[in-house]
Amino acid sequence: MDKKTFILTVIAIFISSAILYISANPTTISAKLLGIVGRESEPRQLYHIYLGGKSLGLIESKEELEKYIDEVQVEIKEKYNVNKVYIPNDLDIVQEITYNNKVSSINEIYNKIVDYREDESFTIDGYKITINGYEKMTEDHGTQKTEDVVIYVLDKNLFKDSVEKTIKSFISEEDYDNFFHDTQKEITETGTIIEDLYIQNNITITKTRIPANAYIYLTEEDLCKYLLFGTTDELTTYTVKEGDTISDIATNHKLSADEFLIANTTYKTSNDLLYPGEVVTLGVIEPRFDTIEETHVVSKKVKTREIVYEDDPTQYTGYESVKEEGSDGLSLVTEKIKLVNGEITSVVPDSEQVITAPVNKVIVRGTRKYVVSSGGGYNVEVPVGIGSWVWPTNAGYTLSSGYGWRGGKLHAGMDISGTGYGSPIKAANNGIVVISSYTGMNGHYIVIKHANGYFTEYAHLSHRNVQKGQVVYAGDVIGGMGNTGYAWGVHLHYGLWTVAPYTGNSMNPMNLYR
Repeated sequence: MDKKTFILTVIAIFISSAILYISANPTTISAKLLGIVGRESEPRQLYHIYLGGKSLGLIESKEELEKYIDEVQVEIKEKYNVNKVYIPNDLDIVQEITYNNKVSSINEIYNKIVDYREDESFTIDGYKITINGYEKMTEDHGTQKTEDVVIYVLDKNLFKDSVEKTIKSFISEEDYDNFFHDTQKEITETGTIIEDLYIQNNITITKTRIPANAYIYLTEEDLCKYLLFGTTDELTTYTVKEGDTISDIATNHKLSADEFLIANTTYKTSNDLLYPGEVVTLGVIEPRFDTIEETHVVSKKVKTREIVYEDDPTQYTGYESVKEEGSDGLSLVTEKIKLVNGEITSVVPDSEQVITAPVNKVIVRGTRKYVVSSGGGYNVEVPVGIGSWVWPTNAGYTLSSGYGWRGGKLHAGMDISGTGYGSPIKAANNGIVVISSYTGMNGHYIVIKHANGYFTEYAHLSHRNVQKGQVVYAGDVIGGMGNTGYAWGVHLHYGLWTVAPYTGNSMNPMNLYR
């Protein structure tokens, strides 16, 4: 074999061996022999950085990135008085074994985080608190889940203390402490015992890393304001003028007196005096959770005399003569009362012990009727009203919600409860029934037009005894107390209107009895 042939044979053997080796180790050999750009001769352990699913590049040390972020974020440490700042929650650091030698510096990756996410979203140790919503009845008689509320704090005791303070907006501190320390006094004759006190919403507290750019509550004052009023904005204030009363200020700003007192804890009752120049807070109460108070109440209640009529067919309607004045009685009444955020939503009578029996008032009234024509409208002749108005429920009632503003909305009537489901509802005066119907809001309801221009409204009835166009007299039973329509418990919504309901002006029905 000549020299040239020998060299060619060696080259052929070498190439064949290389091809076989490349086939068995394609990546390694291709890297070594073919010199692909961007590949190392040996694989390396690096960390791939993703922010919100977007690749930012490779780095050599996860610990160095975390350390760099912690050292640079001095402002966050000073703002929240913390010792350490962490990476964003949606920053993923994935370990990889790769030949890629395109490695970014720690500073480059940090700048990409800042450029990609203007708010940066670096995190600190804290607590995420979720106040879960729950199903509530809507005005159309359906249900709707209230929204979940998320709160961030650095100290969970801040949340605990703020919750307690918020609850004490609806219940006295003394009653709160006595309930939780089991030191409530037994009822000897009259009084109230709290049987249960709880938050309706489920609340979860999770220790986690929270975004430093989120709203983090640092003071009890700010968190209490949010839990009670549903806002972190500055509340409206008002400077007291000469002659102002708590009730007047509340009404003029679409608040109830109770809402005013909750927002201004230095005042205890709506009769407290105000002085010109004082600055008071005005805020609609919109709690982030519902405080439920279930009570056992024993109280003495006036057992109002009933009005009994003796009909005289020789006299026209409108004639009246008091035959016997009668007198009120007194009862010892036991009730189960439920309150939501300090507002009575349910009164269930438990027992009644009559101390002094009432004596009925007897009135002789004329029943000789005028000609009455319904005419398809409200302009009809109706029986002349009597001098005094009849209370629409039995005695032993509880006024669970008065006329006025609550939650920024006008409660155009008053809620009367405590006499039991199906108990009699009476016409407050002589008149003609102009509405006897059912709606999802009012349930079974009746509206009576009276000769003096008033309309009385009776809503949430269990049933109706009268029809549109029917003439009724004061004290006639027109239906029963119920909880139909948009109602949270058994009660009567009793309204008073001028012109027709919902088109004229509402008035406080208590004005009829003063």
